[in-house]
Amino acid sequence: MNNITSPLPERDPAKFLEIAGQGAAVATHAELWQWLQGDVQQWLAHDAMLVGWGDFRSGELHYDIVSSVAGLRSHNFTPACIAPLISYFRDCWVAAQQAPCQVDITGCQQLLGRCSWASTQAIASMRTALVHGTADGVRGGERIFAALSTHTAIRPGGGTALKLLLPFIDTALRRIPPAPVRQAACDRDGVHTSSVKPAALSERERQIMDWVALGKTNPEIGCILSISEFTVKNHMKSIFTKLDVTNRAQAVAKLTRMTAYA
Repeated sequence: MNNITSPLPERDPAKFLEIAGQGAAVATHAELWQWLQGDVQQWLAHDAMLVGWGDFRSGELHYDIVSSVAGLRSHNFTPACIAPLISYFRDCWVAAQQAPCQVDITGCQQLLGRCSWASTQAIASMRTALVHGTADGVRGGERIFAALSTHTAIRPGGGTALKLLLPFIDTALRRIPPAPVRQAACDRDGVHTSSVKPAALSERERQIMDWVALGKTNPEIGCILSISEFTVKNHMKSIFTKLDVTNRAQAVAKLTRMTAYA
């Protein structure tokens, strides 16, 4: 296992501070994704950032996910689904005496609550988590940060990087609204009810909508998925028809409300 709390690799300290400070300019989820998946990767390589907070004793937790992995998005999960995994990360952090720790998460999908197949598969693709947290009773208790990776080892100094970057990541997340999450549909008496569901999207359409939700344009999505812009446009037309919407914003908003979206 790498020494995750070793010093940062020999790079320009001023550059590290410059990149960390860019978090102060983050105003949207898309900008947060661009920051974490951009220059921050030089010091903290990861595929997704899972953040959880709330009452760990009762299990009533909130969460946010910033991810480059299709299917691993906040709106693909419910609080009941993801809470057991967040609690597990919190237990690991406490066991490490509230220091950054590396956690083997191979097979971690078994820790999830009731989740969709796509959500479970997205989590199952992760192999390692670099976990750290904050404990601040004044500002809302403990907050757990897990940098998830498809690789089995953390780069040397990864724990130090997370520890130094954590205040900047935390501040950015507190400033922007959490990404929409899936909620169970309930009637006025709080009883679970089924809702009218748009026609199911294909796997490719779901992938495209993952990137649309992050603010990507058709040419950018085409480049990411290795398909033509024309093909992306055709998929978008199909998505609009299935969801009965007329623009991208409506499509994203409708998908975040769908309890069956996965």
